[in-house]
Amino acid sequence: MGLGNEECWAVETSRDGERWRFFGKAWKSPDEPVLLHAAPRFLRFRQLVPTETSDWCEPLEAQGDDPMTLVRMEERSREYVWPSDEHLGLPVVLPGGEEGRLIRFEHAPDGSSWSYALEFRGAREG
Repeated sequence: MGLGNEECWAVETSRDGERWRFFGKAWKSPDEPVLLHAAPRFLRFRQLVPTETSDWCEPLEAQGDDPMTLVRMEERSREYVWPSDEHLGLPVVLPGGEEGRLIRFEHAPDGSSWSYALEFRGAREG
């Protein structure tokens, strides 16, 4: 992701589709998907940067129970995935709002356990 090319999207989640809670901010490149760890049943999002939109997308309901959700903001879609090599480098938003880039993901063949590693980056302006 190059500096100056970022988009920021606010993500909210809900267990019932009625009461919404802030999940985090997804910083990403245009058209780049985002992974969410342990996203509840419903999620919605809206763009904050470079142009803020006031309307949230329609709530997207979960259709699975894998530990990671792949969200394509521009397409208004979500799907459960077991990340693979094609997902390495994507932003991952954790509950509470921390975001890192996926550098490794492994899981047991039966899905009973998994392990992953994220890289966290930062920069100072000026």
